Amino acid sequence: MRRRIAIVTLILCILTALTGCKRLVEPENQSISVYASFWPVYALTDAVMDGVPDAELHVMAQPQDGCLRDYHISDWDAAMLANADAIIIGGHGLEGFESALFSLEENGPAVSAVLYNLELYNQDKPADGESESHLDGANPHLYMSIDGAKEIIDSVAATMQSLDPGYAQRYIQNAQTADARLDQLLTDNRALLADCAGCRVVLMNEAMIYAVNDYGLEVADWIDRESGEGLYGNELSQLLERLESADAKVILIEKQAPQALTDALEAAGYAVARLDVFSAHREGEGFETYVEQQSANAQAIFDAFARAASTEDMN
Repeated sequence: MRRRIAIVTLILCILTALTGCKRLVEPENQSISVYASFWPVYALTDAVMDGVPDAELHVMAQPQDGCLRDYHISDWDAAMLANADAIIIGGHGLEGFESALFSLEENGPAVSAVLYNLELYNQDKPADGESESHLDGANPHLYMSIDGAKEIIDSVAATMQSLDPGYAQRYIQNAQTADARLDQLLTDNRALLADCAGCRVVLMNEAMIYAVNDYGLEVADWIDRESGEGLYGNELSQLLERLESADAKVILIEKQAPQALTDALEAAGYAVARLDVFSAHREGEGFETYVEQQSANAQAIFDAFARAASTEDMN
């Protein structure tokens, strides 16, 4: 962990130099206002900033039904950030407005992108060509992995030590406490899903790959679509035809997927696990909500496999 913190702190210094930030907080008796770009970044930052005096944490973007990567920064967002000391973002393609934040330089908050230097799914296969979808290349939804969340927390802790050195030890301790909590969560979830390891699933959201990897599932097929997107008519018929050759009866999809889509999938004989992709929460729902929802995601996967097995037994 110490080596990772040292590396991320170096990256933070480079990013801060790029932004020309003038708001780094040094004296212990000054307050600090930190924003997180999206809720999953906010929830993991909440664990790091827990109980730190005179430190405020906010989330910039409101709950989203669609893909976070499609979010555009608004005038309201810009107004909120005007008085911020720092904004913590994922980076690596999670925020389409990343370059706009860095372009603010000394007129904006310090910017820390915590996914850089962390290992992402498909990061060695960048998208090629202007016509390529953002679904290609590095997958920035690392927070969907519990192990990945630990790495993000350690990166956030490094950021906060640099921004607010008077409470550096508190940030370190908070990160260690959160890491231990996530270790136990992953142990519990893997125990619940032990009999599902090696089983085949169909992914209908790019973020799901991290849950698949956490629990040792196998990908039978991967349907590229945006969060909240429905499939109708010929598209739905083509999907169902494609699924027939996938040799899998469990489908992982985001909670905000249209009910008509999940109903159609279930009517066709598939067990659908609707997982929280952490885009539809709001400020005030912090790290505890993240832990609860990761546990609920594991339970949703378990229940889907149980339904699939029950259907097979009936047949």
